[in-house]
Amino acid sequence: MNPDRRRFAAASSAAALVLTLPGTSRAQQEEIKLATFVPPTHYGLAQIMVPWGKEIAEKSGGRLNLRVFPSMQLGGKPPELYKQMVRGLSDITFTLPGYTSADFPLMSLSELPGMAGSSEEGTRKMWQHMKFFTDGEMKESKPLVIWTGDAAAVMTRSKAVRRLEDMKGMKIRTPSSAQSEQLIALGATPIDMPAGQIYNSIERGVVDGALISMAGAIDFKLLEVCRYFTIDVPVGRSPFTINMNLARFQKLPADLRKIIDETTGLGLSIRAAANIQKHSDDAVAAARRDKEVISLSADEQRRWTAVFAPMIRAQLAATEKPGIPARDFLKAYGMQV
Repeated sequence: MNPDRRRFAAASSAAALVLTLPGTSRAQQEEIKLATFVPPTHYGLAQIMVPWGKEIAEKSGGRLNLRVFPSMQLGGKPPELYKQMVRGLSDITFTLPGYTSADFPLMSLSELPGMAGSSEEGTRKMWQHMKFFTDGEMKESKPLVIWTGDAAAVMTRSKAVRRLEDMKGMKIRTPSSAQSEQLIALGATPIDMPAGQIYNSIERGVVDGALISMAGAIDFKLLEVCRYFTIDVPVGRSPFTINMNLARFQKLPADLRKIIDETTGLGLSIRAAANIQKHSDDAVAAARRDKEVISLSADEQRRWTAVFAPMIRAQLAATEKPGIPARDFLKAYGMQV
């Protein structure tokens, strides 16, 4: 057995099967394994995927069961999740494409400022133009649930961000290379790291703050370590993706594939988008109780947006260079290019 498979087998014993209905023999069952970096309490698992796992078990009479491996229980690092799924170490992955932006050039463009005014709008656009992804960077997988996150916030411990000038020289955690370029345009120094490392990095002074959606303030306990929350900053929104290994999906019996098709896609993705927006609103309300929540003025929003124009042109040119249909993608999204 190769080392990857040994790690997979060892980790399997630590994870819990979401739901298996009684009265179904093991020979009849198809177990699909989901790997992710988020903890079990994350809304994407607790409120989206675990209920989905129960739904498919019930609809299949116990023949199709979801097993969840949160918090990197299968080993490796968060940026490896998608490739682990493609290699068959997991059947499904729940990840943030921004961790490996070079592997998802068009998904990275969806993070540009101005691409979506809300989580729901961004989610609908991604599903409307899904062929861009499935013909290219996601051709080895089947998209199950893909949604756009809520508006990002700059969360800091010691220094409040009220104006563009406040960003200059600050070390800010970034979720992706796309948003790194946005931070550079704003005068900050981006520090790449998975969300699970933000708390300790802020507490120890490794970074001055983080660029992350307000929902992340609850999921990763950042309300405990940050004092200032500058909300609705006009940067791009991070997409979240839950994809299944295409070959694994195609090997399932036709009736089980139909159950997956009927219970995922745009409908479940819109639910995820609505869920993250509520989560975000709850986080803002929680922050207002004993932290300082800062909203940029309309004039300040325009100042931030203006500095992004050269960066957008440069990112378009860089993405187009290897023959990727970046300009067509941006036009489909309604961007003037």
